Amino acid sequence: MILVFLALAFVGCKDTEPVTPEAVEVQEMAVNIDHAFDNEPLAFLTEEYSLASGEKVFFKRLAYLLADFYLIKADDTRVNLADQYALLNPKSDPSNFTLLNIPMGEYKAFGFSIGLDSIINHGNPNQYPATHPLSPINNSLYWSWQGGYVFTAIEGDVVGTTDNFIFHLAGSNNKIDFEFPVTFTKGMAALDANLTYNLAEAFKNPDMFSLTSDGRSTHTTTDPVTVKLTSNMADIFNLDAITTAVE
Repeated sequence: MILVFLALAFVGCKDTEPVTPEAVEVQEMAVNIDHAFDNEPLAFLTEEYSLASGEKVFFKRLAYLLADFYLIKADDTRVNLADQYALLNPKSDPSNFTLLNIPMGEYKAFGFSIGLDSIINHGNPNQYPATHPLSPINNSLYWSWQGGYVFTAIEGDVVGTTDNFIFHLAGSNNKIDFEFPVTFTKGMAALDANLTYNLAEAFKNPDMFSLTSDGRSTHTTTDPVTVKLTSNMADIFNLDAITTAVE
């Protein structure tokens, strides 16, 4: 009986094999945007910036809406990241957000838009919860008097004067589309995307913008000021990299 007891005790004390946890696919991409004015970090109220026109300004507000996110696979399949939106307000909020439902695969491009298509732009804004990027309570970018959203708001002061500028750029005809060629692989882990938004581009490329000669405000979708600034913003973004997230 003693031998049997010892044998059972030996079996009971034997080390168990460690269990390797099963890998879980994370279908996410964290997007981080650095806001700059040419080679300088963008600051509000504290830093003076020189426009291409030579005019010196302080920026008080920058806010904009991103939508229509998508990826292009290596075989040209388009993966639409439907019903996902981002509100960027770098003066007061972190400039990052997360995109969901990104399947594994080999990819060759990433795209999105500043602004909204006509259906969303002129839909019912009250359908969104208060924290949603398209909630007027959250973004302060909805034109209740005209219907539709302001896609980009740029506001500030002209240094050495009492003048200010207010540019509210809107209208589905002024939606700006971006597509960046970039090769990356989506495996089980999440992704990180890093972009730079260079506000200086809005005032210089391809056409120099002057507050004195072009104007210091716009609140319509067809105003020459809106058209010029929107055209200049076609290369306001630069995609730095999309990489596998480090756990």
